[in-house]
Amino acid sequence: MIGESLIDIVHDDRAGDGSAPRTTEYPGGSPMNASIGLARQGIDVQFVTELGADQRGDRLEERLVREGVDLLIAPRAGSTATASAYLRADGSAEYSFDLDWSLGCGEMPDHRPFDVLHFGSLAAAMNPCCGDLENTVRTARATATVSYDPNIRTAHDTDPIAARNRVERQARLADIVKASDEDLAYLYGDEPHTATAQRWIADGVSLVVITRAADGVLLMTADAVVDLPAYDVEVHDTIGSGDAITAGLLAGLGTLGLLGADRRDQLRRVDERTLRAIGDWAQQTAALTIARPGAEPPTSAETRDALLQTSSRSAAA
Repeated sequence: MIGESLIDIVHDDRAGDGSAPRTTEYPGGSPMNASIGLARQGIDVQFVTELGADQRGDRLEERLVREGVDLLIAPRAGSTATASAYLRADGSAEYSFDLDWSLGCGEMPDHRPFDVLHFGSLAAAMNPCCGDLENTVRTARATATVSYDPNIRTAHDTDPIAARNRVERQARLADIVKASDEDLAYLYGDEPHTATAQRWIADGVSLVVITRAADGVLLMTADAVVDLPAYDVEVHDTIGSGDAITAGLLAGLGTLGLLGADRRDQLRRVDERTLRAIGDWAQQTAALTIARPGAEPPTSAETRDALLQTSSRSAAA
């Protein structure tokens, strides 16, 4: 896992009574959230990131170590990056960022062998180092599955055409691309999601996963399409929901032995039934996350138990 760690400063003005917004700080950052989600699913995680030399950096390091994530970091320096999240009435968030780093520049730190490398988000969008990061990903393809989440943040990707060109280039490095409907709307306007997915697959991507909030999740390979409706869940906020999908998706694929460069052909040929099971696991992981404040993904046991309850209710109906 390569990407940013930061503090989410969440401003919640949904009380509607004229009082000042409630402000709460949570450890966050898309790749950090996904790292913790994977660790809670029982996956061995190595995380390349940067931390500031301040109390917020202490908090991030403590959380990651407590969750069992193996940190691969340079000496801490500067201030910890922050993201201000302003919650809308439906629990979704609008972000602004305060960050400055050189994440991804130079050689990868020493690490153990790995089956999957996940990258994306701000670390893949910010110069001067996104080119070095792409070279790291190219090298990793020889031994690992590559997972990519563009996770567009318009505060940084201010030029949709430049952002589209970058995402197209980075998607061609990946075996798995997970994107949101908001990402695709910014990059491609009204182009149908299936058309975007088909183009990525034609360029070499094995599996495309598109999250669509209340419209559910679309999973596509060259030979299979699975359209899953959204779970009926009371939303507290949507912070970390896409990262929970990533964690559930990679955990499910790993459990089924579909990760690693030597499994690339098997991943490309996943049948519809298997794809549906993987999608159900990922979607349930996200459903449990959005019912909680902040990015707090479930353990594998919580996801399993929730799926069993859902199956029981469906059978009873």
